[in-house]
Amino acid sequence: MFALKNSASKNVRSLSLNAVRGFHMTPSAMTVKEITSATQFQNEVLKDKSSFVDFYATWCGPCKAMSPFIEKFSDTYKDVNFYKVDVDKFSDLSVEYGVSAMPTFMFFKDGEVVSDSVGANPHAVQNMLKKVSAK
Repeated sequence: MFALKNSASKNVRSLSLNAVRGFHMTPSAMTVKEITSATQFQNEVLKDKSSFVDFYATWCGPCKAMSPFIEKFSDTYKDVNFYKVDVDKFSDLSVEYGVSAMPTFMFFKDGEVVSDSVGANPHAVQNMLKKVSAK
């Protein structure tokens, strides 16, 4: 009986882990693109018609709290390309764009910053996206 119960418990645990893993692999979770080089930033963010950039740090609690909101916004605003930049890996980009607190969000149009928002405020980010993407 113990072996059967233990085996069933293991299968449920395995199923739960697979369900969680599957959830994180949904297409919506992949719509915010991680910047992996300064060249990529120049070739993609600065050349896109409309780009939204999340400047974040892996250790930043408010950044982590904003992540699901940013993913949801990326599903809503299909005409905007969403990116994220780890400020610890790309401190030169952080300095260039005046990032002094995390999270910092910037909206680029044709390579120019047209709006920004600092702090973990989903409503402010959504309002920025509504305002700027409508132009």
